[in-house]
Amino acid sequence: MTQHRSDPDPFTTELLGWIQGATERICGSVAGLTEAQVRTPAAPSGWTIAGLVGHVHDSTWFWLHHVIAGNPMRFRGDDGWDNDPDLPFPQLVARLREDTARGCAAIARTASTDAPGWWPEGAWGGYRQDTVRGVLVHLLNDNAAHTGHLDLAREAIDGGVWDYAIDGIRRPADRN
Repeated sequence: MTQHRSDPDPFTTELLGWIQGATERICGSVAGLTEAQVRTPAAPSGWTIAGLVGHVHDSTWFWLHHVIAGNPMRFRGDDGWDNDPDLPFPQLVARLREDTARGCAAIARTASTDAPGWWPEGAWGGYRQDTVRGVLVHLLNDNAAHTGHLDLAREAIDGGVWDYAIDGIRRPADRN
């Protein structure tokens, strides 16, 4: 059972900060791309940058709102994430940023050692995380992997690479 504490759990606080940072990194990495660029397949499988941002949104909301906060939903293992969202891309990015902030705020005082508030029993061949900390680490790991995918896609589009010194995209013309 998920319990809210009077004082924030430092592990939960730190992990939520990293998750929000990863979200901001994703949003910053797509800055300046056109609607056509984010809808063009970025890999042979056909995924697009818009699809990746839609997936990160859906996954982040799933883990924060449904699993940790304990808001059950109908879940079937063959349900797909929204990998071809219809929203215009600026709205999709705003939705990712806003819902991540809402989800993090809702669980900010949850103890990292608590059990998740809900779990889709039998999903993923029995895969399970037994603590809020485990779920948050899983989510952070997943979002970090998608950030890497996005880095490669962005560089292929316009040569832009993430530069921590400017906390943004640096394009080849900017590197001279």
